[in-house]
Amino acid sequence: MSQSAVKEDRKGTRAHILQAAREELVAGNGDLEVAKVATRAGVSAGLTYYHFANKSGLLNAIVSDYHATMDDNLLAVPFEGATWAEREKARVYAMVEFFYRDPVAILIATRLRTDPTFALEEAERNQRTNQMGARNVAQAQRDGEIDPARDPLLLVSMILAGVTEGVRTALSAEPPMPLAAAQAEIWTFVALAAGVPVA
Repeated sequence: MSQSAVKEDRKGTRAHILQAAREELVAGNGDLEVAKVATRAGVSAGLTYYHFANKSGLLNAIVSDYHATMDDNLLAVPFEGATWAEREKARVYAMVEFFYRDPVAILIATRLRTDPTFALEEAERNQRTNQMGARNVAQAQRDGEIDPARDPLLLVSMILAGVTEGVRTALSAEPPMPLAAAQAEIWTFVALAAGVPVA
């Protein structure tokens, strides 16, 4: 087997173990054991440790993948719309759908964010995300769409926390709130918080 084929095989094995870890994380409601991940993946615990070193390495890989997906598909995307409200409505709807479609996402955004392993990184990431959102809000204020008296950073931090908690509550209901209803409810909250039209 050529060297490139070996690398590709290792990459495939790593991805397979990582997918098993995601499934195990959901099955354990945020708890993860390396031995169970190895069993689910059909590989030895030793091979799992080879690729990820330890439990923290597995969790870090899952969280890094989550953050990259959020950045690429939600946070750094210039959603279309003539107004801030139209663009952010599209972003909120996409964010809620993201959490509904990926059960790992809501676990990371709620349970794992308090894990000491990620505390510092999560705090730094939240600061960067809030700063990015504050610039977005400040532009809407300059455009006359949001009251300039509002503090952009405070407004964004409250909105992002509210969206996450809203999704968690909607998904935790018995039965879970339908996606379309959750999107509409959560967007209404964001619009009222920002003081922009709901429609």
